[in-house]
Amino acid sequence: MTGARPLLVARDSALAEEVSRLAAAAGGELEHTTSPATSAWRIAPLVLLDADAAAAGAADCLPRRRGVVVLCRAPTSDLWRAAFEIGAEHVLELPADEAALIELLADAADVPVQDGRVLAVLGGCGGAGASVLATATAVAAARNGERSLLVDCDPLGGGVDLAVGAEAAEGLRWSGLAVNAGRLAANALHEALPTRRIGSGSLAVLSCDRDGPSRGLTPEAVRAVLGAGRRAGDTVVCDLPRTLPEAAVAGLREADLAVVVVPAEVRACAAAARAVAGIREQVAGPIRLVVRGPAPGGLRTADVARAVGAEVLAVMRAQPRLSAVLDRGGLATAGPARRGPVARAAREVLTELTRAEPSTVSSALVGS
Repeated sequence: MTGARPLLVARDSALAEEVSRLAAAAGGELEHTTSPATSAWRIAPLVLLDADAAAAGAADCLPRRRGVVVLCRAPTSDLWRAAFEIGAEHVLELPADEAALIELLADAADVPVQDGRVLAVLGGCGGAGASVLATATAVAAARNGERSLLVDCDPLGGGVDLAVGAEAAEGLRWSGLAVNAGRLAANALHEALPTRRIGSGSLAVLSCDRDGPSRGLTPEAVRAVLGAGRRAGDTVVCDLPRTLPEAAVAGLREADLAVVVVPAEVRACAAAARAVAGIREQVAGPIRLVVRGPAPGGLRTADVARAVGAEVLAVMRAQPRLSAVLDRGGLATAGPARRGPVARAAREVLTELTRAEPSTVSSALVGS
């Protein structure tokens, strides 16, 4: 829950006065202190630090979180080091970066009463079924009455709109979405994308293209899209490829929970162990496994967890006629898509996502 104002931690009174003026221009107010309490640090939608505060925060080992920005007159190597150690997303030089700061302050003013959640789903090996689980989870969230957003970050995956059954729906794909670094309005995003009503909820799909490169799929665009969904309280599900390009890494770093789908086979477990080791430093939230049956060699869930090095969240038995459901209307249709092992696993993933703490590790450090 939020309702807190952006937090400015600064001993530089001239800089504090300047930032307060910019906050007023963005339509909001700041809470100004010279030494933050841990509670204020955790709940503020945006934390702004001057150089002294950044150095002190690094020394005090304040908990990492998103939305930390370091402000300065001229960056130094010591400042960059402190910003990195504290997990800052941006280092902004004033007055040159006033416009960027106003945008961040306006963004913070839009933080909803309840944050959305971001889920990343990827396969532990090729053909694991990650896109199917990602789609089923986004559909399950909509059936729960939520507004869900399914984001396709796999340009070679054929387009996740096919799994939904929205390939013929009007709306933009990645190549038609011009998004740069910065703020994106969630309502405008939903209106621009193919959207389906599912029960009392809705599902918007941002899919990769099949008729050419998905030019809009960039790290900055992924962060903007996921940020818009989170601010609006959406359940955001990212379908990630097993080999992670920069845009997919950006999605992984925003995730509150990462789910790796692993077939119950020895070779798949070996591949998934490498995949999990590769993402462990990237994802802010916990990593969980969904084990896909059958297990021809008799592997148990405990065997898979031990081999891969992560906790098993759910098991998906083989589901007859699932391929037919995907080929004849997608998972957003009624009937078998509402039931069966995949739907049950999707509901378990959603339950785990609601339990996950909002991600507190910042994205990659971005200079001014």
